[in-house]
Amino acid sequence: MEKHKDNKDMVIGYCRISTHKQSKGSSLDYQEQKVYDYCKLNDLSLVQVYQEIDSGGNDDRLVLSTIKQMIQDKVIKTLIVWKIDRLGRTMLGSLQFIELCKSNGVNVISISDNINTSNEQSQLMLNILLSIATEERRQIKQRCSFGRDMKWNDNRLPYPSIPYGYKRKNNNIVIDKSIQPIIEYIFRKFNLFNKMKNITKTKRTQRLLKLLNRKGYTFNGNDFKWWNLRDIISNPLYCGMVRWKGELKSYSPYEPMVSKRLFNQVNQG
Repeated sequence: MEKHKDNKDMVIGYCRISTHKQSKGSSLDYQEQKVYDYCKLNDLSLVQVYQEIDSGGNDDRLVLSTIKQMIQDKVIKTLIVWKIDRLGRTMLGSLQFIELCKSNGVNVISISDNINTSNEQSQLMLNILLSIATEERRQIKQRCSFGRDMKWNDNRLPYPSIPYGYKRKNNNIVIDKSIQPIIEYIFRKFNLFNKMKNITKTKRTQRLLKLLNRKGYTFNGNDFKWWNLRDIISNPLYCGMVRWKGELKSYSPYEPMVSKRLFNQVNQG
């Protein structure tokens, strides 16, 4: 980490856009000029303006992480941004970043939002924004939960991830015909190996991994690992059932790749 000069009066700016194509009015040059103008108007000695081109959805932004470390090291006094939303992926995330600044004695100024955490009026506004953002997050979680429950009640997968060998098409989950032979092969071989009682489960898995590699079968372009096989043979979707939170439904609208009998035989072995 770069060492920064210890300066309790250090004032820095931070500007961010998501892409180079971001419109005029929120470009890096526009934001930076606003920071310079604000400092000149308020007689603040600006040390540096940090710029970043990265999505707000990325929590590991390099430049902002550097500033965060400077905040925790207490080497700056004031952080100036054009808008609060430059600091986080959501309003709640931005406000939490501001709380981090305040807890480390760093003042935050948002020019467009007319917020300066050094005065009580801004603190009142931040508290209101925090309440709104927290309630908005609660409502989003509630809507997501309701949506998942509706899908589950309709015997559909209530979560976005889908198993290997299936794909999304026209808002439906369908079999990837190029992968189906691999799934069928895995279940058939596992069922065969289960009958060989003199071979341990670990040995069966290792033998199947070698066979898959020999046939050139891959898992999303990589060699199969033992946990890939574990996840495949234990997922009931391959036989037309869905499972969620320990509950199993014996019917779903998704086309199976193997029979329920074969699925049960493999999982009882």
